[in-house]
Amino acid sequence: MKKPIRYLLMLLILSIGYSQNYVIAQEHEEEKTETTIHQEHGDTEKAIQHEDHPDEHGEKSSHGGDMSPLFFLIIALLIGAGTRHFLKKSPLPYTVSLLLIGLILGALTRLGYFGEWHILGLKLNASFLSDSVNWAGKIDPHLILYIFLPTLIFEAAFAMDVHTFKKSAANAFILAVPGIIVALILTALIVLGIKALGIGLTTWTWSIALLFGTVISATDPVAVVSLLKELGASKKLGTLVEGESMLNDGTAIVIFMVLLLGITGTASDASPIVEFFRVAVGGTLVGLVVGYIIIAWVKKVFNDALVEITVIVAAAYMTFYIAEHFLHVSGVLGLVSLGLLMASVGRTRISPEVEHFLHEFWELFAFIANTLIFLIVGVVISNNIVFTANDFIILLILYVGIHVVRAIVITLFFPVMKKAGYGLSRKNAYVLWWGALRGAIGLALALIVAGEESINSQIRDQFLFYTAGIVTLTLVVNATTIKALLNMLGLTRIPPAKQKMILNSRNYLRSASENSMEKLKNDRFLGRANWESVELYLQEQPDNVEIILEEGKFANLYEARRRVLEKEKSSYWNQFKEGLLGPIAVRNLTDAINEIIDSEGKISLSDRKDLEQLWHTPKFLTKLQ
Repeated sequence: MKKPIRYLLMLLILSIGYSQNYVIAQEHEEEKTETTIHQEHGDTEKAIQHEDHPDEHGEKSSHGGDMSPLFFLIIALLIGAGTRHFLKKSPLPYTVSLLLIGLILGALTRLGYFGEWHILGLKLNASFLSDSVNWAGKIDPHLILYIFLPTLIFEAAFAMDVHTFKKSAANAFILAVPGIIVALILTALIVLGIKALGIGLTTWTWSIALLFGTVISATDPVAVVSLLKELGASKKLGTLVEGESMLNDGTAIVIFMVLLLGITGTASDASPIVEFFRVAVGGTLVGLVVGYIIIAWVKKVFNDALVEITVIVAAAYMTFYIAEHFLHVSGVLGLVSLGLLMASVGRTRISPEVEHFLHEFWELFAFIANTLIFLIVGVVISNNIVFTANDFIILLILYVGIHVVRAIVITLFFPVMKKAGYGLSRKNAYVLWWGALRGAIGLALALIVAGEESINSQIRDQFLFYTAGIVTLTLVVNATTIKALLNMLGLTRIPPAKQKMILNSRNYLRSASENSMEKLKNDRFLGRANWESVELYLQEQPDNVEIILEEGKFANLYEARRRVLEKEKSSYWNQFKEGLLGPIAVRNLTDAINEIIDSEGKISLSDRKDLEQLWHTPKFLTKLQ
């Protein structure tokens, strides 16, 4: 080892040792001073509380930090893994199971079950469990927004099919902007109607009712989207549900902050409408600016997964932090614009070998975030709600009311939505109506209201209880029954043409396997094998069911064209990964293919004009010739 490095290491070790001794000496000095002061005042109980707890040998522990948050995170991840593994056949969606576990943990802690346990004559102190759960129950709602939102929103936007989102964006925007405005006004009218009928909510004002309508209109379709993917439902429907939720959350938070500042008397003199557009447009611009900077950086990195992933993760959190903390604009809309930019332009700038790993990393990150947030939501609900018997009657009225409001909103905008983009069918409208779950965003906003000292304490308690109750009911009732609704509407059924192709493939596999077995039976080495046992592993004999093609006699042709186009698109991405196509070329080619796929195979492959339109000589080259 070189001498300068050796001297630096020795100096570092000495400085660390000196700083530790200095800190310990200071701690002992402070303890002595505090004990002396307390003894002088005769307050021996407080003096004892300031001392460290002695260990089993009667010596003081030097660990003064609170490890409750860390212990809760460890337990939460273990609960999440266990729930996903052992309850995977449960009819309850994963997030709903976590919410129920969180509710149980919070209730047990609140009832004092995590105290001293007596097991086989041994006394065990389980206060560390109650401390950890209490930490989650009293978590700062701003932490929920700043820690979990960047992960969940960015991952949803980054994993989205950009072409499908573009075609669904009009409908998502209709539901997220004019739709949420109508919904919050109608919800506020329901609240004031309950007050007018003398059922309750006597202290609520019009502004508080509007604030409640905003909070309760923020949708969270985590459970619904995962079920749609699992059941093989239409990608268009899943994209619409997820796109509406992302834009909806952004709009709801913007309106919420404008209303809350007005209620607490800290609003600016600007018009609320001007403020809304400033916050919304400003957040979108922040996401785009950060996105283009990150793309320029990632473009210069080649196959370094650690650098590329770290930069993108930091970009998501930086976007939200800059937007919310410094510029006071919408961090959610900033994340949506950043995620969509990275999913379109950024996808071709990320190294090909890193892209797959990046998507898997964000999927894991979102899984951990969902695990923690739904457990915390359950604990928060159990730990913080204060209610009376009358509150349950009002809660049921509000639960039915928000579904009536949702139906009115969809019915009102349905004539426009069925013609915009991919359109909206009546069956998909039913899923949009029933699948509008409420989740962690609404609860975090309600917790912010509950922490506002300027608002009446009774209003704060009721606000939190009704929000938490609706979150719980929509997750427990709607999320668990959405699968039955999808099956009843036939949205999970495989199209007849695809069914016929699958049947033909199974027949081919069966006959090919039987032919191979006949050849192997004549082999002198394998002829004595137990072929009857081998036959048990053959593809099952398909039932001779006549499949009626709903699309007519050309259904098979349409399906074959779709499959050829999907294979061609996949080939372009493989060529890009191998370096045979550039980023601009692969984007242009795949965008053209997506437009043809939208025709559902009704355009003949020989009538395609996309390649001819893309294949043109630049004007300056023509002049040079």
